[in-house]
Amino acid sequence: LVETRGKLSRLRLVTVPGGGAVTVIEKDMPLSDPVPGPRRAGVFYRQGGGSVWLASEDGRHDRPLKLASGGIGAAHWSLDGSSILYLRISDDSKVLNSIREHMPASGADRLVAATSQFAVFSPNSSASVFVGASANKASPHVLLLLRATSRELTLCEHRASDPASVAPVFSPDSQRIYFQSDRHGKPAIYRMRVDTLVEKTET
Repeated sequence: LVETRGKLSRLRLVTVPGGGAVTVIEKDMPLSDPVPGPRRAGVFYRQGGGSVWLASEDGRHDRPLKLASGGIGAAHWSLDGSSILYLRISDDSKVLNSIREHMPASGADRLVAATSQFAVFSPNSSASVFVGASANKASPHVLLLLRATSRELTLCEHRASDPASVAPVFSPDSQRIYFQSDRHGKPAIYRMRVDTLVEKTET
C-alpha cells in the first residue's frame, strides 16, 4: 500500500497474517499502484508521471523498468514471478493497444498480442487466456483473447461509462469472469461462466 503525507509518499508492505508493516521505498513524489510479486519477486509500482519501477522487498534495489514506449495500462505478475504482463496504450489512434511481456531479470520485452483497443485486461492463472474490456464506444465489449492464436471472442457488452473501470478478472479456476459496470445507473459486479471456452486451471 502507499501512504502519503504532504509531498512524501511511502510504499509499505503488510504481512498477512500478523498485520506487520515495513517500509519498502520512500520518495518525495507521488507513488501509486503497487503490486507485490509471487516468490519474493519484488514490488512493481508507478512513480511520478506513470513510469513503472521495480523494488526489492527490502528496498535495497529500486530501478525503472524499460517498457515499450507509449502509455502503460493494467499490469500483472506472471504466476511464477518471472515476468510482468502489461497493456501498452498507443499514442497513435491508428495503432492498436497491445499486451506485452517484460522479463525484469533480462530486460527482454516482447509483444504477446494486439488487442481491439482494450482499456484494461487481466490474465488467467496460466496466462494462456486474457479477459479485456474494449474502449471502443461503438463496441463496448468484454472479450476473451486466446494467447496461442491471438484470437478474440466477444462475451458480452459492458456499457460502462469508463471502460477502464470494468476491471475484468478470472476466477482462480478460470471457469468464470467477473467485471464491474454502471450500465444500469449504479456500479455493480457481474459474473459470467466461460467454462465452455476456457480450460480449467488448478486453484
